[in-house]
Amino acid sequence: MRFHLLSKSELKRLREDLLSRGFAVEGRTGAVLEEEDFRVFVIDWNVFFEDEGRPVPVADEKLNGPLLAGMPAVYVDIGAVKHIINGASVMRPGIVRVVGEFSQGDYVVVREEKGGQAIAIGEALISSAELASVSKGKVIRNVQYHGDAVHVKAKEALSLVSRQR
Repeated sequence: MRFHLLSKSELKRLREDLLSRGFAVEGRTGAVLEEEDFRVFVIDWNVFFEDEGRPVPVADEKLNGPLLAGMPAVYVDIGAVKHIINGASVMRPGIVRVVGEFSQGDYVVVREEKGGQAIAIGEALISSAELASVSKGKVIRNVQYHGDAVHVKAKEALSLVSRQR
């Protein structure tokens, strides 16, 4: 594990990348925690991870509630939750509601239907428009879920940032 604060130029580049993807963060402070197979960024107390070179918010309401609220979402039935938080992709029969529009390749918040809590972040394999005409199959690739290694390291990164202050 490697942890360091971001330089002003690194922070500026990351902030611009986030803004181009629809995530408005001020970018006053930032840090990165690097593991062998992933990186976690803390920007102004918001936590992101990197998926295929793209920064994505971590699926945790306490860490990223306002960011997640601005993203398109799919709500899944309670029977799908245990599979998704174990890393399974989202299958069409498990989706009970869609909020917002998304294109293939966009990131989507996966929420449980009862309380609406974010349980995962996924990459859409089809658009929200196509979703209505599909009745089975994998529709969202699970890229990060509540309780996975990225989620654990996100909390650790926040703790390390708070010690730097």
